[in-house]
Formats: sequence, structure tokens, C-alpha cells
Amino acid sequence: MADIMKMGKNPNYLGSWDLEELPEKEVTLTIARIVDEDVATNGSKERCTVCYWTDSNYKPMVLNVTNKKTIAKIYHTKETEKLAGKLVVIGIEKVKAFGDIHDALRIRKRIPKTADPVKCEDCGGIIQSCGGMTAEGIVARTKQRYKACLCFSCATARAEKSKQQMEGEADGQTEIDG
Repeated sequence: MADIMKMGKNPNYLGSWDLEELPEKEVTLTIARIVDEDVATNGSKERCTVCYWTDSNYKPMVLNVTNKKTIAKIYHTKETEKLAGKLVVIGIEKVKAFGDIHDALRIRKRIPKTADPVKCEDCGGIIQSCGGMTAEGIVARTKQRYKACLCFSCATARAEKSKQQMEGEADGQTEIDG
């Protein structure tokens, strides 16, 4: 069933509704790039500043003036090239706009604390946030499940391999029982 409050929202860009299901209702993401581009809203195009993330599981975010000022302030630069690779925390805040109170995405006014990067024990790559989970959450879950620190891709590969092995054993057991 569709949520009436989410209807009519632009599905191509991050909105407060995308963070509703997260435990803290906020997410830490790494800036890939910030560009000006035409954004279609309500049948017309408008030139907007859009922030893309290194984690492709998250849609790009249209940055309003408040969020642009916050990013520039916490990183002491207005140069978009210098902001690539920087982390930001995005959360939901109630704001008064258009004569009513609305949920809005806000860049938090702090630089996120980062733990030392953890490398995947299978591929050697740095474990990054993915699929709505933080890097720390992925490390904790893969340590518990596989007794190893794994990136999302390698954990998925191990899960698939395990599934295939279980299916193979089940097929073998049928032949023995038959």
C-alpha cells in the first residue's frame, strides 16, 4: 500500500522519507562530487546544486542554501573539488516552510568521527558503508556471521557460495536416500 505522505516526491533524489527506516534517522555518506544540474520538479526544470555520494545505494541529494552553508562551514571551503571525499552526516529536521512544519534533510553541523578504515579479509579493499549499513555495522555483522571482516560484495559472494553448497548437499542427500 502506498504511503500518501511519500506520494508526489521526486524518486530520483534523496528525501527525508528515505531516512525514515534507519535506526538513527540519519546516515553518514562520502561526497563523490557536487554539481549544478537541471532538476525536474512538478513538470518544470530548475537549476539546482546536487551532491552525489560514493555509495551508489543512496540517491543524490539536492542541496539547498542551508545545507551548502553547513558543508562549507564544517570543511572551511566553498570549493567543490576540495569537498570530494569528505564525510557528512545527513539527518531529518522539522522546519517551518510554506506556512507549515515539514521534515527536511539537513547536513549536521559536525564532521563525522571516522574509525580507522578496516580492510576486507577476502579482497583487501577498504570496507565502506553500503545498503543502508555503516562500515562499522558491516564489519560487526560479517565478523559475527563469517568470523571475518568482509566488505559487502565479499559477504554477498560468501552467502551465495554457502547457499550453493547447501543446495548441492541437499541434492546429494536425495540421491543417497533414493
